[in-house]
Amino acid sequence: MKKSDITREKLLQAATRAFCAQSYSNVTLRMIAKEAGVDVALVSRYFGGKLGLFEAMLACVFDWPEMAASTDPVAVAIAKYTQPETEDAHMSVIRMIVVNGADPEVGDLLRVRLREMLIDPMLERMGGAEAAPKLAMFIAATLGAAMVRHTLRLPGMTDVSVDEYGAQLRHMLDAALTYEQT
Repeated sequence: MKKSDITREKLLQAATRAFCAQSYSNVTLRMIAKEAGVDVALVSRYFGGKLGLFEAMLACVFDWPEMAASTDPVAVAIAKYTQPETEDAHMSVIRMIVVNGADPEVGDLLRVRLREMLIDPMLERMGGAEAAPKLAMFIAATLGAAMVRHTLRLPGMTDVSVDEYGAQLRHMLDAALTYEQT
């Protein structure tokens, strides 16, 4: 790997950690560069600035082609949210969505990228606009369960095995996908 690729990756990883912990408005380029151990000017060189770096981070965290392509998106979600080595990473993404979704500078951009990269491909695969309520419930159940387990740490979801948590997720997500509007 070239030195420039290594530097770019360091910046992207540092930015991902920063933007997942704090909102875009509260993160500075100096913070990111210091965390990456590189000169702050390199952000502009590789990403064009803070917004470009944020967009590159979104492209990485929302890159889940297996979700849109899967015949069983529930299995993909369960695998992503129950693998112990990835639990912190997924909670970071959930925090990133929550804190940056409300950020006046990038909230709209975050929602657009989430739709383009994850929601719209899944809607198309699931059958178009008629599937929107089911997908909304699927996403709400996935994010809500993760918050209950990892942030609120409620008994009955936190104190169960990974397999039991997977079974709980399967139940909620299957229910979301079979929802019928009245």
